[in-house]
Amino acid sequence: MRTKNLLKKLFFGVLWIIAILFAVALGFWLIDGRSPQAYVISHMFHKTTVEEYEKAKVETTDNSVVEIPGSVKFPREVTEYKVGMMQVFEVPAEDDSKPVVLYIHGGAYKNNFSALHWKAMAEWAETTGCGIVTPNYPLLFRYTVKDAFPLMLQLYKQLLERFPAKRIIMMGDSAGGGFSLALAQVAVQMDSIDVPGRLILISPWVDVMGGDDKLQKYDTFLNLKVLRLVGADWAGDMDVQDPMVSPLNGEMAGLPPTDLFTGTWETFYTDIVETFDRMTWDEVDVHIHVKKKMGHVYPLWPCPEGAEARKVISGIISSHKF
Repeated sequence: MRTKNLLKKLFFGVLWIIAILFAVALGFWLIDGRSPQAYVISHMFHKTTVEEYEKAKVETTDNSVVEIPGSVKFPREVTEYKVGMMQVFEVPAEDDSKPVVLYIHGGAYKNNFSALHWKAMAEWAETTGCGIVTPNYPLLFRYTVKDAFPLMLQLYKQLLERFPAKRIIMMGDSAGGGFSLALAQVAVQMDSIDVPGRLILISPWVDVMGGDDKLQKYDTFLNLKVLRLVGADWAGDMDVQDPMVSPLNGEMAGLPPTDLFTGTWETFYTDIVETFDRMTWDEVDVHIHVKKKMGHVYPLWPCPEGAEARKVISGIISSHKF
């Protein structure tokens, strides 16, 4: 009897704790406008300082070979190959009725894949049955856009030999989102290659000298002062305003249906809205998905807002017709 009473008290005690935690989380969400997880994650980021940038610039670590984290499991076997010097990972589509996503990862053109990238790609491959092709493109501070862009263009051309252009979704986050947009713009301009079927751009870095200084106080991730230095490094001897580097300055007409994702508390927000406006003006079928008080690349975050955005992206991929 005593054991039963003890277990009963323990059970109701646990229920009370769960109820209190739920009430606290709900109250926090109502007051702050974000989930507690999003609040915590946003304050876990570290802004790169100028001193850290200068230190990183003299380091020439070879990042040409990476491995998928052992904790990340894709639903189908991953193959690995090279395009020139560039390492490429590919997960086949479930069948020929599914699209193929060419995913270009972010990281300010100097950082390689993060665990969040791999987890998101594995999730989309699982939930939609799509194929995933993701390149480990050349990064700073060994290389510049002049080294990376030709290899990316070569990879895209090789994909066109295997898949209809309409089946390919070009997708990327942050620097990878800007890279995706620039690559699609080049495809529009070239008569010899077809334009991909769709673009999905997550917090794209569309102007390496841009960003909204007024939003810097809200952005717990990005340091515009450092990013503008990095942007100039990525451009190398090219003009930083060249559309290959800053696709906000490129032609939008002729681009495929596009989805833009952004949070109102990221310094890129203003540039992304301007990208949306320019695409709309040039009659691109474009949709912008804005989340209040969320930061840079929030769709990749492990929080309810991120999960919701990834679900929306899954829907976009699944509904893609070609």
